[in-house]
Amino acid sequence: MFNSLSTFDVFSDLAIGVTKLDGVDNRQFLQGQLTCNIDTLTTTHSQLGAHCDAKGKMIAVLRLVDTENEILALQAKENTASHLPQLAKYAVFSKVTITDNTVDYFCTGLSGNKVREWLTQSLELTSDALLSKKDDAINTPYGCVINVDDNVQSPRYLVISNEQQKKTLITTLANIEHNVLSNNIWFALDCLSGTALVAPATQAEFVPQMLNLQMVDAISFKKGCYIGQETVARMHFRGLNKRAMFILQSSSHIACNVGDNVEKQLGENWRNAGTIVSVEHINDQTIACAVLPSDFELTDVVRVKNGDDLHFTVTKPAYYID
Repeated sequence: MFNSLSTFDVFSDLAIGVTKLDGVDNRQFLQGQLTCNIDTLTTTHSQLGAHCDAKGKMIAVLRLVDTENEILALQAKENTASHLPQLAKYAVFSKVTITDNTVDYFCTGLSGNKVREWLTQSLELTSDALLSKKDDAINTPYGCVINVDDNVQSPRYLVISNEQQKKTLITTLANIEHNVLSNNIWFALDCLSGTALVAPATQAEFVPQMLNLQMVDAISFKKGCYIGQETVARMHFRGLNKRAMFILQSSSHIACNVGDNVEKQLGENWRNAGTIVSVEHINDQTIACAVLPSDFELTDVVRVKNGDDLHFTVTKPAYYID
């Protein structure tokens, strides 16, 4: 879709919020808060999970990173400030310190089929298996490197660096031929890969299954209690969830924002179909993700409610399981 993508592309200073969790109880605390099983989080495996309210509605989607010294929770930057108090209010019962450290960490995106080869050589990795699968991670002099998209043609890696690590990364990249691309292309690629996101406009609107989190190992139905667990489990075991996240694309610029409603055409009429949960505009293209009925017909015509009469095409993420 993006003709500018090359074999080695760099996206600098991505707008990603970083919350740091320190203390001996940080894992135990997160285990009682998030949908995922924290035991699967290691220094070589990044873990996705959702933080829900008591009703099982998501207030954040988090990517967890184990740096060996602390746990970092990554999410949409604009959601971090409003989410932090909701996470921290339960921390008084645990030996854990929770802080917004967004300004202390730098998020860099790397994309292209030459990136892993460069990482393997520059880091002198001893195993070809390292960073080969989605969610694989490794702590390096550049920071924590995570495989966030194992697309064969153009895999993507996210690097989370402190100030010193960022200097090392910049110095090393200066000797590598690469393109520096606009950050909204990175987030458009997130949309195309079906990456779940909660923003302030969609906090407490959806249960995790509506953003497909059960399809990407971000929900554990065996680990025990966490905030909102009763609702999430009931939706799963009773088959109550009837909504899912789909990808919307248009070759035209369509004016829309997160939280906007979309509708589908029924004959000469239009009926409400769902809600946009992430969106990016690239030149004259619009790429978004939206929560729609899980039995949505991909041939149906979709538009933004009360918007211009421009239509999206609808597809399923590559990981989608019916």
